[in-house]
Amino acid sequence: MKDAFAEVESIWTRCIETGQVQFDTEILVLLKDQGIRIREDDGDLKQLTLSTPTSVNSGFVIGLRYIKKDGSHTEDLFSVEQGQQVKSYYKGSLQKQWPEYRGTHKQQIDFTIVAIESAPITSPNTISMVKV
Repeated sequence: MKDAFAEVESIWTRCIETGQVQFDTEILVLLKDQGIRIREDDGDLKQLTLSTPTSVNSGFVIGLRYIKKDGSHTEDLFSVEQGQQVKSYYKGSLQKQWPEYRGTHKQQIDFTIVAIESAPITSPNTISMVKV
């Protein structure tokens, strides 16, 4: 099995250095290689995020944001820490480990605005990619 942390760190570094934020295929392949299946029948994948938690020195969080069939928004989160397997977090469970993620799994995003006005990478700890 590949080193998920090294792969995500490489993607993160490339995005920061180049401003290139097309990383969806790489992230989805990485999750598949880790034995993680994404939602296929409960909504449409609209956004992928990579972030660095502020409460640990070495780690990343992958976020897959969906619009469910009932119109509600949800986000599946996956932690990637050095020397560990990728861990899945659903229904807000990541906030128990890392409080800075409180409420992110139900955050409502207007994807039409985000897709039209693709903002440059400005946050020191989050890179976002909207699927159009």
